[in-house]
Amino acid sequence: MVVADKGLNTSANIAACVLDGNGYIFSQSVRKATRGLKSWVLDDAGYEESASGSFKIKSRISEKAVYVAGEDGKRRRVTVPVKEVAFWSRDYFERSRRERAKVVEKSRAAVARGDLSSAAAKTSVRYAKDVPVVRETGEAASHNWVVDEERIAADEAMDGYYCIVTSEQEMDDRDVIDAYRGLWRIEESFRVMKGDLGARPVYCSTESHIRAHFLVCYVALLAMRLMQLDTGRKYSAAQISEALAGVTGHLMDRNLYLFDYRTDLTDELAGAVGIDLSRQVLTRGQIRSIMADVKKPRS
Repeated sequence: MVVADKGLNTSANIAACVLDGNGYIFSQSVRKATRGLKSWVLDDAGYEESASGSFKIKSRISEKAVYVAGEDGKRRRVTVPVKEVAFWSRDYFERSRRERAKVVEKSRAAVARGDLSSAAAKTSVRYAKDVPVVRETGEAASHNWVVDEERIAADEAMDGYYCIVTSEQEMDDRDVIDAYRGLWRIEESFRVMKGDLGARPVYCSTESHIRAHFLVCYVALLAMRLMQLDTGRKYSAAQISEALAGVTGHLMDRNLYLFDYRTDLTDELAGAVGIDLSRQVLTRGQIRSIMADVKKPRS
């Protein structure tokens, strides 16, 4: 099963999945969808609403046009059966409204300032439109920037809506959505590996060393996920990494070490593996004993 964002929702990728016998779940842009698909997504008919009213969903079996190259090299239009799943989320709706309000404010301010020819392509002022005729007088103008109210209204109508296309026609609608939402966990894992666990850049040159480097990073990621699970997923990987880095023993005397960093998070991590890190001063023997306890198999 291939699960991907709309950037990979292309004819070539769908054709490759079909030819390889793989299933796929791709997001589909509502704004860039065909008129028929967009109309269906925005139509209230057929939606099943949650009891809280914060979510609604519907689906249908349809066909998607893809273009594939034949043996002669020419591209041909073919249709493949797909299941289209549309849903509306209040959280997604409110987030879209907040983000749009910022862009609309910037667009209005930019129009008020005057000529926007150098900034017309910027997304931050995408609701500024150049109308080269002054409507009030009918006179031609080199630039007459106005706020595109029609575009704002069209975008607002799609706030909160999302669409997914999949080859899995028998799959439950909510399972399709859950599978797609799992993407953020994969993307977040890569961010953790590259950032908190230092997977990139790679300071190795031989293949065996590079493989070993990434193996260590994957094992560290597994340990990080287990720690997040043990603490109820309340903390990010960055928070756990920072907390563990702070638990450092400073040598006070020949056999005494001072551990002066302690937080609620370190207490939870210690409690998850059954050790006590509340003592500020530990001997080398006590430290070895704690490390031995950590390495014991957990029931």
